[in-house]
Amino acid sequence: MYLGDFRAPVASLTRELAVVSVSGELNLDTAKRVQTGIDEAGTVGADKVIVDLSETSFIDSSILGVLVAGYRSVTTAAGGRGFAVVAVPGSSVTRLFDLVSVSDVIPIHPTMADAVSALNGAS
Repeated sequence: MYLGDFRAPVASLTRELAVVSVSGELNLDTAKRVQTGIDEAGTVGADKVIVDLSETSFIDSSILGVLVAGYRSVTTAAGGRGFAVVAVPGSSVTRLFDLVSVSDVIPIHPTMADAVSALNGAS
């Protein structure tokens, strides 16, 4: 299994907000590690989670499943708020989100600043 440049560190920006910064190609081989990152964000006490895919070059359907499950988990625990994704507009990632209508369910933002602002405005 080649993971290339795959990374998924978790950082707490504030007590309530954690970021999972994912980079590289995301597929079935990396799905569990992405899910672990989202789960870890919740275990540090954050009720708002941003998954930063701005450095991600490819995702497959297994990652879509991980993101939808993460969204459901975080928003259920946080009373219907608290999950967003950052993805480069026009990238293969955002085109896939639009194609399968994930962007109709999960808030997708073009920058980290936009995502943070939107989640802080949802408080």
